[in-house]
Amino acid sequence: MSQIKILIAEDELIIAEDMKGMLQETGYQVTGIATDSEEAKVLLSGDVPDLALIDINLRGGDDGIRLARFIREQYGIPIIFTTSLSDKITVDRAKQVRPEAYIVKPFSKEDLYTSIELAIFKYAEKIAPGTDKERNEASNIVIKDSIFIRTDYKMVKIRFDDLLWIRSELNYLELHCGEKQYLVRSTLKEFVEKLPADLFLQVHKSYCVNIKHISAIDHRHIWIKNIEVPIGRSYLETLKNKLQIDI
Repeated sequence: MSQIKILIAEDELIIAEDMKGMLQETGYQVTGIATDSEEAKVLLSGDVPDLALIDINLRGGDDGIRLARFIREQYGIPIIFTTSLSDKITVDRAKQVRPEAYIVKPFSKEDLYTSIELAIFKYAEKIAPGTDKERNEASNIVIKDSIFIRTDYKMVKIRFDDLLWIRSELNYLELHCGEKQYLVRSTLKEFVEKLPADLFLQVHKSYCVNIKHISAIDHRHIWIKNIEVPIGRSYLETLKNKLQIDI
């Protein structure tokens, strides 16, 4: 499991460092602190976060709302506004960017955690709206090189490289990530459709594997490290073509 990465755009360094401490205590990773829009853009060009916390009243030429609009257009990640202002004019301007959350200072670590978790979940609904069942599937969302799953009442980030193989059991999936395993409610078909096709391949009606982690293969089985995964007969030719092998 990878940490959820967050950019802080806040021109009051004392507040920014306090926010950074709250985030780290809660298990998030801070990619950097920007005191203005230009600094934020430099940080974004080096390490794109999963979510941005943006103070509306940044110093410099661009305020936080303009920065949020830039981030939305260029990177398409969830946005949370932080501000000490809650007047109607400010709120109306902020709403134009359609942030996933809006949190008023001062706030607690619990307020921050709740806002982040709800923002990621709201982002999932925004990019995949639909019925209750579809929204449940949408709670497993892809952002950049990771998929976010809902488990134990929070969003957990799993990098594609860390997801080794998947086993289906009725309407649930076991996600195997080395020593860690996660259980999510989804069909294998729906889940695999969200994964990059160049990395993941269904090899059995109940199994999907990350082809980067295949250590051995024969006509009936694939080995992911020391784990043996069956190959369904109807999937063998697709697998051979994908790996460009003859077995």
